[in-house]
Amino acid sequence: MTDPQACRIFVVRHGRTALNAQGRYRGRQDPPLDEQGWVDAHWAAGVLAGQPLEAVYTSPLARARQTAEAIGGRHSLVPKEAPELIDLDYGTWEARTPAEAEAADPEAFATFRDHPEDAQLPGGEAMRAVADRVLAALRDVVASHPDAPSAAVTHEIPMRLIIGRCLELGAAIWDVLLPPGAILELRPEPGSTAFVLERAVGALLPS
Repeated sequence: MTDPQACRIFVVRHGRTALNAQGRYRGRQDPPLDEQGWVDAHWAAGVLAGQPLEAVYTSPLARARQTAEAIGGRHSLVPKEAPELIDLDYGTWEARTPAEAEAADPEAFATFRDHPEDAQLPGGEAMRAVADRVLAALRDVVASHPDAPSAAVTHEIPMRLIIGRCLELGAAIWDVLLPPGAILELRPEPGSTAFVLERAVGALLPS
């Protein structure tokens, strides 16, 4: 029988990269962790060191893989790649700053900020589709590990969308303080495809 207390997933934002430090959208760009990024990754690994993790999953991008390897190393686990955990495809906004994206596509940017789940990025991905695919991937993980906690390393936008779905935040997802290395502890809601956000570590949610 599944133990509802054991069936948890810790969702981790990867550590910092040079593009993070420059305030540029990362998306499908594939920079590695920078020096601070490794600090972030090992901090997250330390937070999860006392958890009896059964598996660690990761986005295929280098920054997530490296963070997952730091976490897995504390548990003698090799991270498993889950393509659906990949970052938002920013399309023509990739590697741009928010100001540059707004100047290029002011209407699309306004929707992105004011109604994030309704946004379709120019040449890129729909935000609603990102939320759907990442949450589906997390459901697959907990279904594979119903009696022990697991971890999944992903990216900023997927995590903001997860928080938005759990707390019904809408545009307030941008008010969440979600630094690299931050962790969300989720539990599947019984009889539902939704998750309950139990706590956030290293992040600050709207009051």
